Amino acid sequence: MKSRIYIRWALVFVWMTVIFCFSAQEGAISHQKSFSIAIFAEKFIEFFTGKDLINSHNRKNFELFIRKLAHVTEYFILSMLFYKAFFECNRNSKKSFILTFIFSVAYAISDEVHQIFVSGRGPSAVDVMIDTIGIISYLLIKRTKNMIKNSLKFCFK
Repeated sequence: MKSRIYIRWALVFVWMTVIFCFSAQEGAISHQKSFSIAIFAEKFIEFFTGKDLINSHNRKNFELFIRKLAHVTEYFILSMLFYKAFFECNRNSKKSFILTFIFSVAYAISDEVHQIFVSGRGPSAVDVMIDTIGIISYLLIKRTKNMIKNSLKFCFK
């Protein structure tokens, strides 16, 4: 039991380190990596749709979409790891939800503050809001899953 708690928290800190490392990349490097991922996503979309949907007019918007989707994904995963760690410690779903939200948003804010000190980067309240979308998305999915699970338990008692 204790070892599971340590593993859960280790995963939280590993993921926080991953987010920190992404944020520590200089602006130009971060932009280049995002551009590469956007090109890959574009090729993937073209392969499956058989159409060239991304062109010179919407390429910048598509890259921006990919960058913001990365924010949502990073914080979706972080909130999932936080929830599992908190729940492992206290076995209280409501308390785990609240702590997950608070700590995930606090980390999103600290991540933006960290970017003040990175060349070519800066803080963005919009990014914190986008990160919060990832956090709330996980919590809503978890809440819905718990409600369904509890309803099924009630129905089959």
